[in-house]
Amino acid sequence: MTRRRIMATGVLLLALAMSNLVVASPHGLGSEANEGCLCHTPEEGTIVDLAGLPEAFASNSTYQLTLTVTSPIAVVENGSQGGFRLLVDEGTIDVGNSTMVQVIDGGWTHTTNGSNHRSWVFEWRTPEVNDTAATFVVHGNAVNGNNAPTGDAWKTLEVVVPGEAYQGPLTPNEGIDGVSASDRVLLVIGLVLIGALIWAVARP
Repeated sequence: MTRRRIMATGVLLLALAMSNLVVASPHGLGSEANEGCLCHTPEEGTIVDLAGLPEAFASNSTYQLTLTVTSPIAVVENGSQGGFRLLVDEGTIDVGNSTMVQVIDGGWTHTTNGSNHRSWVFEWRTPEVNDTAATFVVHGNAVNGNNAPTGDAWKTLEVVVPGEAYQGPLTPNEGIDGVSASDRVLLVIGLVLIGALIWAVARP
């Protein structure tokens, strides 16, 4: 019995440690959110819009973008309203001195102050060549301000913007929103330990 309790405690501690990778955060999201806001519920009523993108981008140019999340989830004044994780494989995002957008793990996300909004403004600086296509992946989340993943709703937007000289297909770049290798290892370890716990408890 003692051995089972020790094993159960170990699994619970690991689960708590792993929860830091996937729990919602008003302080911004890193690579754990590259697949989306998985600890929340996807909702068709939530809409993610990235305005300001050109039909075809010029090389070495700057475009002002506005990311907006709209949702039937009610807005709570003076509290967390939403957040996002943005990835782009060409060019870079310039947040300037923004207090609402930051860089974490090679992607762009809201800050603590930025989580009190559902709209964010930044600039996209295009690459020096215009014969490529840029893939934008945006996971936007509308939250109800209860400091828990319940009652929130997220949606993903994927947009491919060609350069003016690009001649290839306009399909999203597979793998841009993939889970990192370290996250995969932790996930596998967690699943193995949970399976071991279930086996140990189920033993006669």
